[in-house]
Amino acid sequence: MSINVLPIIDLQTGQVQFPLHGVWVSYFVTNPRRLAESLTRTVQTPSFDVSREELSVFIACSGHNRGIARVFSLAKFPALTSLTKLNS
Repeated sequence: MSINVLPIIDLQTGQVQFPLHGVWVSYFVTNPRRLAESLTRTVQTPSFDVSREELSVFIACSGHNRGIARVFSLAKFPALTSLTKLNS
């Protein structure tokens, strides 16, 4: 099942965030700059495939009205544990 999303990207860490079913989720992408560049050339809203954890961005290309899909695999972003709670 694909859901239209508009992600926020942290170019330094590769963290990608977007609302999913009313809750903000965090994922990780290995090439955040390529994703950001792709989003600037998109011809329709990017879609996130929940079961595959893939973000599809459709890039403008002559002869293709719907654009060409560029697919980014996302990994679940780990929850960081507060250092103040370790060994307390």
